[in-house]
Amino acid sequence: MKKINNQTRFTTLLLFVAIVVGFASCKKTDEGAGGAPKITRVRLISKTDTLKNVVHRINLDSNLVYNETRQVKFDSTVVAGRLNNQYAIVGENLMTTLSVSFNGLQVNYNPALLTDNSIIISIPAETPYGPSQSNKLIVTTKFGTASFDFPILQPPPTITSFSPVAAGAGETVTIVGTIFEGVTKVTFDSIPAQIVGTPTKTQIQVKVPAGVVQSRILVTTPGGTTRSAGSFGFKALLYDDLFATGWGSYLGYNSTINLASTVRVKRGTNAIATTFTDAYGALQIGYNGATINVTSAGLTAIKFSVYGGTGIVAGSRVQLVINGNYGNAVAITLVPGVYTDYTIQLKDVGNPSVITEFVLQSLGNAVPSTIYVDDIGFI
Repeated sequence: MKKINNQTRFTTLLLFVAIVVGFASCKKTDEGAGGAPKITRVRLISKTDTLKNVVHRINLDSNLVYNETRQVKFDSTVVAGRLNNQYAIVGENLMTTLSVSFNGLQVNYNPALLTDNSIIISIPAETPYGPSQSNKLIVTTKFGTASFDFPILQPPPTITSFSPVAAGAGETVTIVGTIFEGVTKVTFDSIPAQIVGTPTKTQIQVKVPAGVVQSRILVTTPGGTTRSAGSFGFKALLYDDLFATGWGSYLGYNSTINLASTVRVKRGTNAIATTFTDAYGALQIGYNGATINVTSAGLTAIKFSVYGGTGIVAGSRVQLVINGNYGNAVAITLVPGVYTDYTIQLKDVGNPSVITEFVLQSLGNAVPSTIYVDDIGFI
């Protein structure tokens, strides 16, 4: 049996120690420095150039933006985050990150992009925001937890609808949408409106201010100001509770009409009840000398509301005719049991320059059948 001399034993021991130290060194590199984590800032990922469609990469460990030829000084640090945006958390000892959260909500991060000095994250849409939140960014690693003040900004509000589409001064309008928290102001164009009651996240009620004829509705919150896509009111009104001056003496054919019906009123006190006594009877308004100048008033469409009453079923239709131009009539489908708002472009009914007549004619509906019409006007 061979003997192993002392020199051989010593060499073997040195080799073993080297392997252990090397393994420990590799493990330490994989896990970063191994100290408690620290967050120093949160930064944007990229900066868009003044040239369109050009984005420069940011060096997350410095204040430099790189493009093809030069380094440009740029401070990408942000003090608050926005939903659905991507950021880099910059600090120390971040390699062993286990979780990242904003206001208590844990968010995803890409481990492949993790370094000891940065974490790439996206703030999801469901992240909590607002004054009741902690406004804390928390990073937890194998070696500790770091907390950083970082509020999440409230997004701008959205307006999905408002009702009624027209109302008089002092009447209440209900605005429906999202992210109405902390609403500070509602205006009809530039005219402030009084907020009624306590708004919710999805609904605001306001009183129509005096002097509003046709306007957009604007809602302002801590997240910004949003303008309604549709217009409130009319530039030229044909009927609300009464006819505009000079309109309404010629009322229709093969129908029975009540100009001041208090049944099925959409807004105010009256609606026009029209009962068709013929399958092609009509509500006809005009021929009394009154006209509306489309060009001078800047009109582009007609708005009106119709309730499908007795005899009206799914699929029942009427056609809108302006100035007797039946060749450019527009058919609309009625909805039984509810008011429906209709907006028809004037170009689709013959592009008139002057309005002299408004007709809603039954298209083969059951006899008798009744519709209620309210809020007729032009925008």
